[in-house]
Amino acid sequence: MTPQPRVLYVGPAGGDTFDATSLEQQTRAVRQVGGAVVRYTGRTLAELVEALEGVDVVMLQGHRFDAAAFTHMGEHGRCKGLVSFGHGYDQLDLDAAVKHGVILANTASFGTEEVSNHTMMHFLVCARKFVLHDRLVRQGVWTRAHLAPMGHIAGQTFGIVGLGNIGRAVARKARAFGLQVIGHDPYVAAWDATEYGVEQVATVDELCRRADYVTLHCYLADGTRHIIGRRQFDLMKPTAYVINCARGGVVDEQALIEALTAKKIAGAGLDVFEREPVDPSNPLLKMDNVSLTNHYASYSEVAWERAQTQMGEEAVRIATGMWPMSLINPDVRHTVPPRRPALAWEVYLRELTGGAPSAP
Repeated sequence: MTPQPRVLYVGPAGGDTFDATSLEQQTRAVRQVGGAVVRYTGRTLAELVEALEGVDVVMLQGHRFDAAAFTHMGEHGRCKGLVSFGHGYDQLDLDAAVKHGVILANTASFGTEEVSNHTMMHFLVCARKFVLHDRLVRQGVWTRAHLAPMGHIAGQTFGIVGLGNIGRAVARKARAFGLQVIGHDPYVAAWDATEYGVEQVATVDELCRRADYVTLHCYLADGTRHIIGRRQFDLMKPTAYVINCARGGVVDEQALIEALTAKKIAGAGLDVFEREPVDPSNPLLKMDNVSLTNHYASYSEVAWERAQTQMGEEAVRIATGMWPMSLINPDVRHTVPPRRPALAWEVYLRELTGGAPSAP
Protein backbone atom coordinates (compact mmCIF):
# COMPACT_ATOMS: atom_id res chain seq x y z
CA MET A 1 0.00 0.00 0.00
CA THR A 2 1.35 3.40 -1.01
CA PRO A 3 1.80 5.90 1.88
CA GLN A 4 -1.50 7.68 2.50
CA PRO A 5 -1.63 11.12 0.86
CA ARG A 6 -2.43 14.24 2.83
CA VAL A 7 -4.43 16.83 0.86
CA LEU A 8 -5.16 20.49 1.56
CA TYR A 9 -8.61 21.71 0.48
CA VAL A 10 -8.65 25.45 -0.34
CA GLY A 11 -12.22 26.66 -0.82
CA PRO A 12 -13.75 29.96 -1.97
CA ALA A 13 -12.57 33.11 -0.20
CA GLY A 14 -14.40 33.74 3.04
CA GLY A 15 -15.68 30.20 3.34
CA ASP A 16 -19.32 31.33 3.13
CA THR A 17 -20.00 29.00 0.20
CA PHE A 18 -18.53 25.90 1.86
CA ASP A 19 -20.55 22.83 0.90
CA ALA A 20 -19.99 19.78 3.09
CA THR A 21 -21.75 17.53 0.55
CA SER A 22 -19.35 18.57 -2.21
CA LEU A 23 -16.38 18.08 0.10
CA GLU A 24 -17.53 14.52 0.78
CA GLN A 25 -17.45 13.85 -2.95
CA GLN A 26 -14.10 15.57 -3.42
CA THR A 27 -12.46 13.60 -0.63
CA ARG A 28 -13.88 10.22 -1.66
CA ALA A 29 -10.85 9.07 -3.65
CA VAL A 30 -8.43 10.26 -0.97
CA ARG A 31 -10.32 8.35 1.71
CA GLN A 32 -10.46 5.25 -0.50
CA VAL A 33 -6.65 5.00 -0.32
CA GLY A 34 -6.49 5.78 3.39
CA GLY A 35 -5.49 9.42 2.98
CA ALA A 36 -6.73 12.55 4.75
CA VAL A 37 -8.03 15.95 3.66
CA VAL A 38 -7.44 19.11 5.69
CA ARG A 39 -9.67 22.12 5.07
CA TYR A 40 -7.73 25.39 4.83
CA THR A 41 -9.28 28.21 6.87
CA GLY A 42 -6.51 30.82 6.80
CA ARG A 43 -6.55 34.15 5.01
CA THR A 44 -2.93 35.20 4.54
CA LEU A 45 -0.02 34.01 2.42
CA ALA A 46 1.91 33.15 5.58
CA GLU A 47 -0.93 30.93 6.77
CA LEU A 48 -1.15 29.25 3.37
CA VAL A 49 2.59 28.59 3.30
CA GLU A 50 2.40 27.06 6.76
CA ALA A 51 -0.50 24.82 5.70
CA LEU A 52 1.40 23.65 2.59
CA GLU A 53 4.24 22.28 4.70
CA GLY A 54 2.14 19.40 5.95
CA VAL A 55 0.46 18.21 2.74
CA ASP A 56 1.28 16.43 -0.53
CA VAL A 57 -1.12 18.23 -2.88
CA VAL A 58 -3.76 20.99 -2.94
CA MET A 59 -7.38 20.84 -4.12
CA LEU A 60 -8.57 24.32 -5.10
CA GLN A 61 -12.23 25.26 -5.46
CA GLY A 62 -12.85 28.91 -6.09
CA HIS A 63 -10.27 31.49 -7.07
CA ARG A 64 -8.23 31.93 -3.93
CA PHE A 65 -4.61 30.86 -4.31
CA ASP A 66 -1.62 33.16 -4.09
CA ALA A 67 0.84 32.55 -6.94
CA ALA A 68 3.68 33.35 -4.53
CA ALA A 69 2.88 30.06 -2.82
CA PHE A 70 4.28 28.22 -5.85
CA THR A 71 7.73 29.45 -4.82
CA HIS A 72 7.36 27.79 -1.44
CA MET A 73 5.97 24.60 -2.98
CA GLY A 74 9.03 24.39 -5.24
CA GLU A 75 11.54 25.03 -2.49
CA HIS A 76 10.04 22.50 -0.09
CA GLY A 77 9.70 19.05 -1.57
CA ARG A 78 6.51 17.71 -0.01
CA CYS A 79 3.62 19.55 -1.77
CA LYS A 80 3.88 18.44 -5.39
CA GLY A 81 0.90 20.03 -7.12
CA LEU A 82 -2.56 21.52 -7.25
CA VAL A 83 -5.89 20.39 -8.71
CA SER A 84 -8.28 23.17 -9.72
CA PHE A 85 -12.02 22.57 -9.88
CA GLY A 86 -13.71 23.00 -13.26
CA HIS A 87 -12.44 23.65 -16.79
CA GLY A 88 -11.00 27.16 -16.56
CA TYR A 89 -7.65 27.92 -15.00
CA ASP A 90 -7.06 31.56 -15.93
CA GLN A 91 -6.79 32.33 -12.20
CA LEU A 92 -3.55 30.33 -11.96
CA ASP A 93 -0.05 31.48 -12.91
CA LEU A 94 1.08 28.57 -15.10
CA ASP A 95 4.54 30.03 -15.77
CA ALA A 96 5.26 30.35 -12.04
CA ALA A 97 4.09 26.79 -11.46
CA VAL A 98 6.38 25.46 -14.20
CA LYS A 99 9.33 27.47 -12.92
CA HIS A 100 8.97 26.05 -9.44
CA GLY A 101 8.09 22.51 -10.47
CA VAL A 102 4.45 22.53 -9.37
CA ILE A 103 2.11 20.18 -11.26
CA LEU A 104 -1.27 21.70 -12.09
CA ALA A 105 -4.41 19.80 -13.09
CA ASN A 106 -8.08 20.60 -13.58
CA THR A 107 -11.23 18.50 -13.89
CA ALA A 108 -11.67 18.84 -17.64
CA SER A 109 -14.18 16.57 -19.42
CA PHE A 110 -16.71 16.38 -16.59
CA GLY A 111 -19.18 18.68 -18.36
CA THR A 112 -18.44 17.95 -22.02
CA GLU A 113 -21.96 16.79 -22.82
CA GLU A 114 -23.59 19.55 -20.79
CA VAL A 115 -21.59 22.41 -22.35
CA SER A 116 -22.00 21.06 -25.86
CA ASN A 117 -25.76 20.66 -25.30
CA HIS A 118 -25.95 24.20 -23.91
CA THR A 119 -24.12 25.48 -26.97
CA MET A 120 -26.61 23.83 -29.29
CA MET A 121 -29.45 25.27 -27.23
CA HIS A 122 -28.11 28.79 -27.73
CA PHE A 123 -27.56 28.01 -31.41
CA LEU A 124 -31.21 27.03 -31.90
CA VAL A 125 -32.51 29.92 -29.80
CA CYS A 126 -30.52 32.32 -31.99
CA ALA A 127 -31.30 30.63 -35.30
CA ARG A 128 -35.05 30.61 -34.62
CA LYS A 129 -35.15 34.11 -33.06
CA PHE A 130 -36.65 32.65 -29.92
CA VAL A 131 -35.89 35.53 -27.54
CA LEU A 132 -37.80 38.08 -29.63
CA HIS A 133 -40.80 35.90 -30.40
CA ASP A 134 -41.09 34.55 -26.87
CA ARG A 135 -41.28 38.15 -25.63
CA LEU A 136 -43.86 39.12 -28.26
CA VAL A 137 -46.16 36.19 -27.48
CA ARG A 138 -45.97 36.93 -23.73
CA GLN A 139 -46.94 40.53 -24.52
CA GLY A 140 -49.97 39.39 -26.49
CA VAL A 141 -48.48 40.20 -29.89
CA TRP A 142 -49.19 37.55 -32.54
CA THR A 143 -47.26 38.44 -35.66
CA ARG A 144 -44.98 37.05 -38.34
CA ALA A 145 -43.60 40.45 -39.21
CA HIS A 146 -40.18 39.75 -37.71
CA LEU A 147 -39.31 36.36 -39.16
CA ALA A 148 -36.88 37.25 -41.94
CA PRO A 149 -34.00 36.83 -42.25
CA MET A 150 -33.90 33.32 -40.81
CA GLY A 151 -31.44 30.67 -41.93
CA HIS A 152 -32.43 27.18 -43.07
CA ILE A 153 -29.77 25.62 -40.75
CA ALA A 154 -29.20 22.50 -42.86
CA GLY A 155 -26.33 23.30 -45.17
CA GLN A 156 -25.23 26.38 -43.26
CA THR A 157 -21.68 26.69 -41.91
CA PHE A 158 -20.92 26.21 -38.23
CA GLY A 159 -17.53 27.51 -37.10
CA ILE A 160 -15.86 26.18 -33.93
CA VAL A 161 -12.90 27.95 -32.30
CA GLY A 162 -11.19 25.31 -30.16
CA LEU A 163 -11.42 21.59 -30.94
CA GLY A 164 -10.81 20.06 -27.52
CA ASN A 165 -13.25 17.68 -25.83
CA ILE A 166 -16.12 20.16 -25.88
CA GLY A 167 -15.43 21.52 -29.36
CA ARG A 168 -15.41 18.01 -30.80
CA ALA A 169 -18.67 17.14 -29.02
CA VAL A 170 -20.24 20.30 -30.45
CA ALA A 171 -19.02 19.29 -33.92
CA ARG A 172 -20.67 15.90 -33.59
CA LYS A 173 -23.98 17.47 -32.63
CA ALA A 174 -23.78 20.20 -35.25
CA ARG A 175 -23.36 17.63 -37.99
CA ALA A 176 -26.58 15.96 -36.80
CA PHE A 177 -28.39 19.19 -37.75
CA GLY A 178 -26.97 18.99 -41.26
CA LEU A 179 -24.50 21.82 -40.70
CA GLN A 180 -21.18 22.06 -42.51
CA VAL A 181 -18.62 22.25 -39.70
CA ILE A 182 -15.34 24.15 -39.89
CA GLY A 183 -12.91 24.67 -37.03
CA HIS A 184 -9.75 26.40 -35.93
CA ASP A 185 -7.35 25.02 -33.35
CA PRO A 186 -3.59 25.46 -33.80
CA TYR A 187 -2.94 22.45 -31.54
CA VAL A 188 -5.10 19.95 -33.43
CA ALA A 189 -3.89 18.39 -36.68
CA ALA A 190 -6.11 18.60 -39.75
CA TRP A 191 -6.34 14.80 -39.99
CA ASP A 192 -7.57 14.58 -36.40
CA ALA A 193 -10.22 17.23 -37.10
CA THR A 194 -11.31 15.28 -40.17
CA GLU A 195 -12.16 12.28 -37.99
CA TYR A 196 -14.83 14.45 -36.35
CA GLY A 197 -16.15 15.74 -39.66
CA VAL A 198 -14.51 19.13 -39.19
CA GLU A 199 -12.72 21.03 -41.92
CA GLN A 200 -9.73 22.67 -40.26
CA VAL A 201 -9.12 26.29 -41.30
CA ALA A 202 -5.85 28.15 -40.84
CA THR A 203 -7.04 31.30 -39.05
CA VAL A 204 -9.84 32.63 -36.90
CA ASP A 205 -10.37 35.35 -39.51
CA GLU A 206 -11.06 32.79 -42.23
CA LEU A 207 -13.49 30.99 -39.94
CA CYS A 208 -15.33 34.24 -39.21
CA ARG A 209 -15.63 35.09 -42.91
CA ARG A 210 -17.22 31.76 -43.76
CA ALA A 211 -19.33 30.83 -40.75
CA ASP A 212 -23.03 31.46 -40.21
CA TYR A 213 -22.49 30.61 -36.54
CA VAL A 214 -19.24 31.11 -34.60
CA THR A 215 -18.95 29.24 -31.31
CA LEU A 216 -16.01 29.39 -28.90
CA HIS A 217 -14.60 26.48 -26.92
CA CYS A 218 -11.06 27.56 -26.02
CA TYR A 219 -9.42 28.34 -22.70
CA LEU A 220 -8.88 31.95 -21.64
CA ALA A 221 -5.16 32.73 -21.84
CA ASP A 222 -2.96 35.52 -23.18
CA GLY A 223 -3.25 34.13 -26.70
CA THR A 224 -7.03 33.76 -26.65
CA ARG A 225 -8.15 36.89 -24.81
CA HIS A 226 -10.42 38.84 -27.21
CA ILE A 227 -9.72 36.31 -29.94
CA ILE A 228 -13.06 37.54 -31.30
CA GLY A 229 -12.98 41.33 -31.48
CA ARG A 230 -13.69 44.25 -33.76
CA ARG A 231 -11.67 42.87 -36.66
CA GLN A 232 -13.52 39.55 -36.54
CA PHE A 233 -16.95 41.18 -36.27
CA ASP A 234 -16.13 43.27 -39.34
CA LEU A 235 -15.37 40.07 -41.24
CA MET A 236 -18.58 38.24 -40.28
CA LYS A 237 -21.72 38.01 -42.33
CA PRO A 238 -24.53 40.37 -41.26
CA THR A 239 -26.63 37.20 -40.74
CA ALA A 240 -24.03 35.51 -38.49
CA TYR A 241 -24.38 34.67 -34.79
CA VAL A 242 -21.71 34.37 -32.08
CA ILE A 243 -22.10 31.79 -29.28
CA ASN A 244 -19.86 31.80 -26.22
CA CYS A 245 -20.03 29.07 -23.58
CA ALA A 246 -16.28 29.21 -22.82
CA ARG A 247 -15.00 32.27 -20.89
CA GLY A 248 -16.26 35.83 -21.18
CA GLY A 249 -12.81 37.19 -21.95
CA VAL A 250 -12.37 35.32 -25.23
CA VAL A 251 -14.83 37.77 -26.77
CA ASP A 252 -14.31 41.53 -26.66
CA GLU A 253 -17.66 42.33 -25.06
CA GLN A 254 -17.63 46.04 -25.92
CA ALA A 255 -16.84 45.21 -29.54
CA LEU A 256 -19.71 42.69 -29.51
CA ILE A 257 -22.12 45.31 -28.20
CA GLU A 258 -20.98 47.72 -30.93
CA ALA A 259 -21.34 45.07 -33.63
CA LEU A 260 -24.86 44.18 -32.50
CA THR A 261 -25.90 47.83 -32.24
CA ALA A 262 -24.56 48.54 -35.74
CA LYS A 263 -26.21 45.35 -37.08
CA LYS A 264 -22.85 44.01 -38.27
CA ILE A 265 -23.99 40.58 -37.03
CA ALA A 266 -27.44 39.11 -36.42
CA GLY A 267 -27.17 38.20 -32.75
CA ALA A 268 -25.43 36.24 -30.02
CA GLY A 269 -25.90 33.47 -27.46
CA LEU A 270 -23.94 33.97 -24.24
CA ASP A 271 -23.43 31.88 -21.11
CA VAL A 272 -20.36 33.85 -19.96
CA PHE A 273 -19.40 37.51 -19.69
CA GLU A 274 -16.29 39.60 -19.12
CA ARG A 275 -17.76 40.78 -15.82
CA GLU A 276 -19.77 38.35 -13.71
CA PRO A 277 -22.35 38.80 -12.33
CA VAL A 278 -23.49 40.92 -15.26
CA ASP A 279 -23.93 44.63 -14.64
CA PRO A 280 -27.69 45.39 -14.76
CA SER A 281 -26.92 48.31 -17.10
CA ASN A 282 -25.17 46.06 -19.66
CA PRO A 283 -26.82 46.75 -23.07
CA LEU A 284 -26.78 43.03 -23.88
CA LEU A 285 -29.56 42.50 -21.34
CA LYS A 286 -31.94 44.63 -23.38
CA MET A 287 -31.32 43.12 -26.82
CA ASP A 288 -33.97 40.86 -28.34
CA ASN A 289 -31.41 39.14 -30.58
CA VAL A 290 -29.22 37.96 -27.69
CA SER A 291 -29.92 34.84 -25.61
CA LEU A 292 -28.44 34.89 -22.12
CA THR A 293 -27.74 32.36 -19.36
CA ASN A 294 -25.82 32.79 -16.13
CA HIS A 295 -22.67 30.66 -16.57
CA TYR A 296 -24.25 27.29 -15.88
CA ALA A 297 -23.51 25.50 -19.17
CA SER A 298 -21.49 22.73 -17.48
CA TYR A 299 -24.08 21.88 -14.85
CA SER A 300 -26.09 18.73 -14.32
CA GLU A 301 -26.17 16.74 -11.12
CA VAL A 302 -24.29 13.89 -12.80
CA ALA A 303 -21.62 16.18 -14.28
CA TRP A 304 -21.17 18.14 -11.07
CA GLU A 305 -20.61 15.05 -8.96
CA ARG A 306 -18.12 13.79 -11.56
CA ALA A 307 -16.21 17.07 -11.32
CA GLN A 308 -16.09 16.80 -7.54
CA THR A 309 -14.88 13.21 -7.45
CA GLN A 310 -12.36 13.82 -10.22
CA MET A 311 -10.64 16.41 -8.02
CA GLY A 312 -9.80 13.76 -5.44
CA GLU A 313 -8.69 11.24 -8.04
CA GLU A 314 -6.28 13.71 -9.61
CA ALA A 315 -5.00 14.70 -6.16
CA VAL A 316 -4.16 11.08 -5.37
CA ARG A 317 -2.39 10.62 -8.70
CA ILE A 318 -0.18 13.66 -8.11
CA ALA A 319 0.50 12.81 -4.48
CA THR A 320 1.60 9.26 -5.31
CA GLY A 321 4.01 9.94 -8.17
CA MET A 322 1.71 9.69 -11.18
CA TRP A 323 0.87 12.31 -13.80
CA PRO A 324 -2.72 13.60 -13.63
CA MET A 325 -5.18 12.85 -16.40
CA SER A 326 -5.81 16.57 -16.98
CA LEU A 327 -2.38 18.18 -16.83
CA ILE A 328 -2.72 21.90 -17.63
CA ASN A 329 0.94 22.98 -17.49
CA PRO A 330 2.69 20.32 -19.61
CA ASP A 331 5.98 22.26 -19.63
CA VAL A 332 6.39 21.20 -15.99
CA ARG A 333 7.55 17.84 -17.35
CA HIS A 334 10.93 19.54 -17.86
CA THR A 335 11.21 20.80 -14.27
CA VAL A 336 10.13 17.78 -12.21
CA PRO A 337 11.50 14.22 -11.96
CA PRO A 338 9.93 11.56 -14.22
CA ARG A 339 6.51 10.21 -13.23
CA ARG A 340 4.28 7.34 -14.22
CA PRO A 341 1.67 7.88 -16.94
CA ALA A 342 -1.87 8.38 -15.62
CA LEU A 343 -4.04 5.30 -15.15
CA ALA A 344 -7.83 5.13 -15.10
CA TRP A 345 -9.01 5.55 -11.52
CA GLU A 346 -10.59 2.13 -11.17
CA VAL A 347 -7.33 0.49 -12.30
CA TYR A 348 -5.12 2.68 -10.11
CA LEU A 349 -7.34 2.29 -7.06
CA ARG A 350 -7.05 -1.47 -7.29
CA GLU A 351 -3.28 -1.16 -7.59
CA LEU A 352 -3.02 1.17 -4.59
CA THR A 353 -5.22 -0.94 -2.35
CA GLY A 354 -4.02 -4.33 -3.55
CA GLY A 355 -7.54 -5.15 -4.69
CA ALA A 356 -8.91 -4.82 -1.17
CA PRO A 357 -12.40 -3.36 -0.67
CA SER A 358 -12.16 0.40 -0.21
CA ALA A 359 -14.11 2.89 1.85
CA PRO A 360 -17.06 4.47 -0.01
